[in-house]
Amino acid sequence: MGESLHYHSFIPFLDNHAFTIVLMMMLDYAIVIFILWLGSLKRDLRPKGAQNLVEWFIKYVTDYADSVIGKQAPRYYPILLMLFMYILVGNLMGLIPGLISPTSMLTVTVTLAVSVFIMEWFEGIRAKGIIKYLAHYTGGDTVPGPLKPFLFFVELMSDISRPVSLSFRLFGNIMAKEILLGVLIVLVILFWPTVNSNAISAMMAGFSLVLRPLIIVLGVLVSVIQAAVFTLLTAIYISGAVASHEHSEEH
Repeated sequence: MGESLHYHSFIPFLDNHAFTIVLMMMLDYAIVIFILWLGSLKRDLRPKGAQNLVEWFIKYVTDYADSVIGKQAPRYYPILLMLFMYILVGNLMGLIPGLISPTSMLTVTVTLAVSVFIMEWFEGIRAKGIIKYLAHYTGGDTVPGPLKPFLFFVELMSDISRPVSLSFRLFGNIMAKEILLGVLIVLVILFWPTVNSNAISAMMAGFSLVLRPLIIVLGVLVSVIQAAVFTLLTAIYISGAVASHEHSEEH
């Protein structure tokens, strides 16, 4: 579906595909900012409309951040809220004819996941210092000394694998949605010209037209779930990085 959109790039080092990615990402940012702007207009103690929607987003993200990260959560409200809204809007964009989801592009999801990984390390080192932060990979004082190097390697590899799982989970689910919608459009285009003269063509075209709204509903559900999963896992990773070992074990 994404390949059906072609834009001419006036920047020499951007080909059509790269320009499409940048355009969809910028449009995603613009929509998020517009939603937040709408939510800030005519603020009332009894929210309604856009304000109610934005406040629901904020409450959902902040409540979960509080429950996972604890008293340090307010520091991470902006990044978690922006991640959730950016990914959610990006996921939903592919449901609009003529647009594609920037999150259906692996380059975008990898960038988001690597950014989360870098932030996790930065915040962990800021909160604990580099020695204590690296020491938490050894499992603490309860782990026998000879096992610490092995456990350090295993935990480090597990931590490094997080960006891979984050990026491919989001990319795979959203790309599957894009492919399904694209295939249904192609089927309608292929069989529609002969629906009056061919029973099989009429059946296939009708099947595609009926199935498309169901896929769109499923796409909305998948879009919300994937945005929530990415954001919630980010909160968990941050919590593990900045919390003490005892608090992390208790959680």
